[in-house]
Amino acid sequence: MKRLYKDSGNSYKYYLSSIAVILLSACQSNWTVEPDFGSAVNDSIVSQQINPKAPIGNKKNTEGLDGAAAKASIDAYQKSFQTKPSTGNYPAGGALTPSTGTSTGMGFQ
Repeated sequence: MKRLYKDSGNSYKYYLSSIAVILLSACQSNWTVEPDFGSAVNDSIVSQQINPKAPIGNKKNTEGLDGAAAKASIDAYQKSFQTKPSTGNYPAGGALTPSTGTSTGMGFQ
């Protein structure tokens, strides 16, 4: 039987797009926001704060390290995660002690 049209394999795109147009046409086109929209979320965020007026009346010194000391501290922290090269035939980070080749055994003969 001879085909009436040549199917290029893209027909599913047309079917899906027509279904999407039909389904989206049923969506509500106008949406009015209530005056207190989002107030539940904002109230929840405020209720989770221990002290909403935290900076006011804070007698603790907020000045920290100078720039050079802070950078040195962060660099030392980052360097602590670098792996050190292995110095023997043991895996990196291993806590094995070298063997002398002798054993005391259990004392059985």
